[in-house]
Amino acid sequence: MYLIMRDLMADLNAVGGGFMNQLEWGSDRRATPLPICDAAESLFNSTFDHNGKKEALPFGTEADVQGLLTMLFSTWLSGGNPPLFMDFRKVWEPWEIQGLATKLGVEFTGEELWASRGLVDGDNSGSASFDWAGKPGDSMSTIMKNIAMPGADLFYFPGGGNSVTFITPGGIEGIAARLAYSQLNGMFSMVWDEACTVDLPADLAEGVRKTSTYTWPHTWVVPKYATMAEYKQYAPANHFHMTWNLSPARLQYWMDLTNVLSVAPWQSRPSYIEGLDRPKPLIHLINGGENTTKAILAR
Repeated sequence: MYLIMRDLMADLNAVGGGFMNQLEWGSDRRATPLPICDAAESLFNSTFDHNGKKEALPFGTEADVQGLLTMLFSTWLSGGNPPLFMDFRKVWEPWEIQGLATKLGVEFTGEELWASRGLVDGDNSGSASFDWAGKPGDSMSTIMKNIAMPGADLFYFPGGGNSVTFITPGGIEGIAARLAYSQLNGMFSMVWDEACTVDLPADLAEGVRKTSTYTWPHTWVVPKYATMAEYKQYAPANHFHMTWNLSPARLQYWMDLTNVLSVAPWQSRPSYIEGLDRPKPLIHLINGGENTTKAILAR
């Protein structure tokens, strides 16, 4: 499947792609369900395949076009870093993850990032970049040692095939984001925050995995400014994405150039952080603010 889609996309000179598995392909019992395409999808978002190093080619599972666009621009803005496609699967508020840790007998002080801030369990087998099974700069062999491809859940994917699974290591910093589109104003918005990945104690990691789809990749994401209550209220879709080594200023400049609204309504984030954000454009200030100015420009 990877080779077929790779060649089709090369013929079209495509910059990205996507695949619709369910229901048409792998789980519609009215036809003949076919094997899932998770491994092929993951290969596109990765910076290597069976031939060695390659460029990451952003690829959305479930034919998620807005997810593809999010990853496409994030990858380009970061200089080609691999995008991570995840389900916005489970938001663990601090009290909730601490409660599970206590139930499992996991010792913690409350100062751990996961305990004090909570986390999001990013969990989707389709198009999860292999690179995120390791840290930036890890070799292909090191990364692949962290990846398994168990048989797919036949209840959900009766056509069979193999899922992809790994646990992303903690300490990876970047931007977690998701494009949204509103028919009311005809504009795109980017919901975003700086974020990092975290490690969990082994027993707690096992417990969190068991509350979700166990045999899929798990990336535990902690936003820098958003609380978990804010994060789960403002998620624009059930998919979200993360790219490492992408600076807020570069993303903000891109949003200005493309007239994309910046959605970062986190109460604890200042409106301008010197040395991190781009300076507020004067045209925004003299026209009533960024959103007002962009709405005028979109007319």
